[in-house]
Amino acid sequence: MAKQRKSSTAIGKVARMMRELDLCMMTTHFGRGGLRARPMSNNREVEFDGDVWFFSERNSRKVRDIKATPKVHLSYVDLKQWRFISMTGRAVIVTDVEKKKALWLDELERWFEDGPESDAVVLIKVTPTQVSYWTKSGDDELALR
Repeated sequence: MAKQRKSSTAIGKVARMMRELDLCMMTTHFGRGGLRARPMSNNREVEFDGDVWFFSERNSRKVRDIKATPKVHLSYVDLKQWRFISMTGRAVIVTDVEKKKALWLDELERWFEDGPESDAVVLIKVTPTQVSYWTKSGDDELALR
């Protein structure tokens, strides 16, 4: 692995790799050191600017896990482009209706029938501090914060 880099250049590099990636596995902590992973969509149309956003039900297990232990891991795989991205960071629950509306896509109605205005719908904001990646042209580790 190359030496760790921290800059807006690193965020831009991650943003380019994240384009068109949609699904990842989000891992949270629970109980006495347990780990729990589930597939999540970051709505590939949202540009990575140093944060990753997900919609969730307020009463979900992942929201409870994050409130108890905000450290999370995101893992992306793109076999067509041979891209693997691993992010470790801190998650927070965001209830701001305007932010939910700004990130909302109509296809989300499949999971959240009452739309972004619903109190039952929250955002999970993940701010990665460490990103590792592997591609056809090499691998690296970036410190974003």
